[in-house]
Amino acid sequence: MLICLIELASAKHTRIMTLEARVSNQVAQNLYYKFGFDKLGVRKAYYLDNKEDAVIMSTEYIGSPSFKEKFTQVKQAYDKKIGPFTRVLSVS
Repeated sequence: MLICLIELASAKHTRIMTLEARVSNQVAQNLYYKFGFDKLGVRKAYYLDNKEDAVIMSTEYIGSPSFKEKFTQVKQAYDKKIGPFTRVLSVS
């Protein structure tokens, strides 16, 4: 899903992508680091269920050569490990 979202954002000429992850969710944070997101800060008591903080993560400019290269490598590794799948993008 993250691959598709990054591809869609790129097709829509999005400059950066930003998301939040629970501070306790190291698995998600590691996945986002792998895709080129970096930690920018923390939102205190962001989650309503338990007042847990959220880590704010963002990419560099997704059109930059360095981001595109890293994203291509991660996407190829995913396709090799899991197998390619058809990505359906609707850009209107």
